Amino acid sequence: MDLDHLCCGSISQIAPLIEDKSVSPVELTSAMLARIERIDPELHAYVHVDPEQALGAAKSAQAEILSGNYRGPLHGVPLGIKDIFDTVTMVTESGSAQLRGRMPKSNAHIVDRLDAAGAIMLGKQATAEFAFIGYPPDVAPAPVNPWSSDRTPGMSSGGSAVAVAASLCFGAFGSDTGGSIRFPSAVNGIVGLKPTFGRISRRGVHPFAATLDHVGPLARSVTDVGLLYQAVAGHDDGDPFSAAGEVGDPLATISEDVRGLRLGIDVRYFETYAEPEVIEATLAALTRLEAKGMVVIPVDLIKIAEVCHHWLAVAGSEALQAYGRERFRQNGALFGRNMRELLTVGDQTTVDDLLRAAAARRRTNTLLDIAFRETDYLLLPGIGSRVPPLAMMAAEPEVPPETVAAAIAFSAPFNFSGHPTLSIPNGVDADGLPFGVQLVARAFDEAGLLKVGYAAEQSAPSLTRPRDSRF
Repeated sequence: MDLDHLCCGSISQIAPLIEDKSVSPVELTSAMLARIERIDPELHAYVHVDPEQALGAAKSAQAEILSGNYRGPLHGVPLGIKDIFDTVTMVTESGSAQLRGRMPKSNAHIVDRLDAAGAIMLGKQATAEFAFIGYPPDVAPAPVNPWSSDRTPGMSSGGSAVAVAASLCFGAFGSDTGGSIRFPSAVNGIVGLKPTFGRISRRGVHPFAATLDHVGPLARSVTDVGLLYQAVAGHDDGDPFSAAGEVGDPLATISEDVRGLRLGIDVRYFETYAEPEVIEATLAALTRLEAKGMVVIPVDLIKIAEVCHHWLAVAGSEALQAYGRERFRQNGALFGRNMRELLTVGDQTTVDDLLRAAAARRRTNTLLDIAFRETDYLLLPGIGSRVPPLAMMAAEPEVPPETVAAAIAFSAPFNFSGHPTLSIPNGVDADGLPFGVQLVARAFDEAGLLKVGYAAEQSAPSLTRPRDSRF
């Protein structure tokens, strides 16, 4: 059996082989570690890999499975996690020189849930400093997009997305404050889920912006994202932002017919913030879903992007609150340029600025409430452009504040509103680089979102592996 080939597959493909003992978790983990050793020196997806710990966990998983104690579809499956999630067995540095060598005293809630599911944690994946943007060169190299080294790997969950796309893990978890699960998913040709706000606990995750932060899974298929989500979702008393309510089985209906479901679009919204090629690809996805029986409903979304003009003020203020205003004023030079600039925005934000942001958030929520009275799901581009050049997300990129709102027009409104959003691959452009498309659902309808995402995935153009002989 070609283990290197199996490493490039999906969780849903490998799990039955582990369960029936056709594949050994130890051999599979060893093969994945060998891929990381061979490929990652050029991609920089990981900042810390622990072969000894991973193989020890794989041996434990193998012994359990051989004894008849199979825990479920993540048992014995090698995963990775963004380096903002606390892990007691590995350093958690959050992309910051200030936290170099930090060993947490407890795991993040997600890590404990993955341990309970029997998953194998390979290592920590590169993050922008404190999950904003920019990879300070004195901390670690920026990750490299495996489709093309001259294109961006995405925002702060870029390391996780690159690892998934290059088959250096079967899945990963990242965070999303303005698009940092969905943007890297789109540009790396993978699937990413930003769940409903509070649906997955953030306990033990380095805070960025308390009312905007979401955490969620990245994988190579919609089903795999659902498996990862199912393993970690649910209420956590240790997280004051955690949402109550039963998660249920989000995969029970994933392959059901989508006929008759209403799909909302706003072409004016697309035309305002997206390039023509992106609009064309998004409308092609719409046509494919319409062919599956979904009913297309025009909705008014263009004004939801207004709230994006307030993202820097809210994110900066909440990041400053998490770090400490006086501490920042005394230690600002310790930050990389991008994070320092964001915290400076937060330090200069006034009460009036935040009141205006709160009013804009309320208007956006109202517009989305109206849209979801008329439709069941929304469709929009993954990002507004084709895969941007590397300069957009180099080590510490120039990010003029006036460009931020347009760049996050298709992502940040749903950080403010908290609606669950799924990014899936949508074919490739003329250069062979991936397009992404997003689907949005009502709060807590992850099951329906996965169902529509699965239907879109099944009808999407085939996505080949990244064009690189190493893969």
